[in-house]
Amino acid sequence: MDHEKINPLYEIKKYFQYLSVLDYTLLPRHREFLLDSFVPFLEKGKDFDTLLEEISRCSKCSLSRTRKQPVIEKEFHSQKLMVIGEFPSRDDDFYGHPFSGSTGEMLQKMLLSIGLKLKDFYPSLVVKCKPPAGRLPEEEELNTCKNYLFREITLIKPKMILALGNLPPKIFLNKPEPISTIRGRPFKFRESVIIFTYHPNYMLKNPAVKRLIWEDLKTFRKYYEST
Repeated sequence: MDHEKINPLYEIKKYFQYLSVLDYTLLPRHREFLLDSFVPFLEKGKDFDTLLEEISRCSKCSLSRTRKQPVIEKEFHSQKLMVIGEFPSRDDDFYGHPFSGSTGEMLQKMLLSIGLKLKDFYPSLVVKCKPPAGRLPEEEELNTCKNYLFREITLIKPKMILALGNLPPKIFLNKPEPISTIRGRPFKFRESVIIFTYHPNYMLKNPAVKRLIWEDLKTFRKYYEST
C-alpha cells in the first residue's frame, strides 16, 4: 500500500495557478473542493502542526535538558496504520525521526515479510526524547509524553496500531501485563485495533523470539485485511 508524499498547500497553489492560466475566475464546483470535505482536511493539518510545535518546545520533564531534539514524524500522509516504539535511539535523537538507522532497517524487513512497508505506517514513540546514559524512561517522563501520543492517535485515527516493546502496554492497558502474555492478542483502543509484539532491538539480543514476532505480524496482517 504505497502512499505518495504530497504537500497539500503546494498542490492547491499549483491548481489555482493552473486555473488562472485557463482564465477561470471562479472556483470549479468539484466535490474535492466543497467545504464539508476540504476544510476538515486543512484543519487536521493545522492541528498536526500545532502538536509538532508543542512537542518541539516541550520542557515538561528533565529529558528536555539532555536531548538533542524531540523525535516525532513531521509529515502525515493519511496513513491508516501506525507503528509505535518505546523511546528514541541514538540515531533517532540525531536525525529527529522515529526508527532511524539499524532499528528502522530491521523493522522494514519485519514489515516486508507480511507485504507491508514502513512508509505505510505513521511512526511514533511513547517517549519523544532520548533518556541519558542509556537508561529507561521514568514514570514522570512516561506520563508526560503519553498525552502527546494520544493526541497523535486522535488526529491520525489509525485503523491498526502495531505496538513494539514493553512501554506501550503501560500506557494502553488499565492493568499492564508482560509483553510475553499479551503479544499477538488484539486490543481495542478508541477506534483502533492494537497488536503488541516484541521490539526489533530485543529480537537482536534474543533470536528465539523471531518466530513469535513472525506469528504476531501474521495476526496483524489478518486483522489489517479484515478492517
